[in-house]
Amino acid sequence: MKKIIYLLLICPLLAVSQSFTIEYDVALNVLNRKGVLTINDSISSFYFEVQNKRMSDEQKMDEEGTYNQTVYLGSTKERKRFQIYKKEIDTLLNVDYLKDEQIICSELFPKMIWKLEDETKTISNYLCNKASTNFRGRKYIAWFTSDLPVNVGPWKFNSLPGAILQVYDDSQTYFWTANKIIKNKQDIALAIENTLKKITLQQFVQQDENLKKEKSNRMMLKYVERGAEVVERQYNRGRETKFEWEEKEED
Repeated sequence: MKKIIYLLLICPLLAVSQSFTIEYDVALNVLNRKGVLTINDSISSFYFEVQNKRMSDEQKMDEEGTYNQTVYLGSTKERKRFQIYKKEIDTLLNVDYLKDEQIICSELFPKMIWKLEDETKTISNYLCNKASTNFRGRKYIAWFTSDLPVNVGPWKFNSLPGAILQVYDDSQTYFWTANKIIKNKQDIALAIENTLKKITLQQFVQQDENLKKEKSNRMMLKYVERGAEVVERQYNRGRETKFEWEEKEED
């Protein structure tokens, strides 16, 4: 019989005595990326992802939501997207884009409630324990090591008593695996422009999805004008499929 522990850390996030950088191999649908997480002691920590290689338009899919048609809804431009955790205000700042405008989308840092299990395995020479959680519509499985005193992970993952070296959803569509761990000699800073427009997560999601739907409608019109028949069209979200304000509307 498996031993399962429900864990909600009440200690402050980022209780770390030194700076670490963890690099990840990231798979988001068909996209392969490199993720870099830097955890600092005295200043904010940050995470970003970069695409490993360019893909043809037929192969590309937007990991943050795409229609089930062979149309790429993302941008072909290389854009810098990253996240900064401001621990003094317990806020996550997501630097992203609406069309060609770079913006800051802010949200309270989401605390995750994990189930700890007694399974273990070794990743990058670290003994890791297994945990699982449900977050915004998906179930995630994580492997973390208590040998590294870090309780934030890649993307928005957090609240485990050790560094997350591997995490994936139960369909294994979204996958993060650590391939390099560096103990920094000093904190590493990342500055963002104070002039960027600031909006909430809810505002960003609604505006971003409306823009993608408008773009899809324009592309579908071109296909229909050429004699194509649209049988079915459905919008599929990416890592986050349901948000807190949507759950409140259902209650």
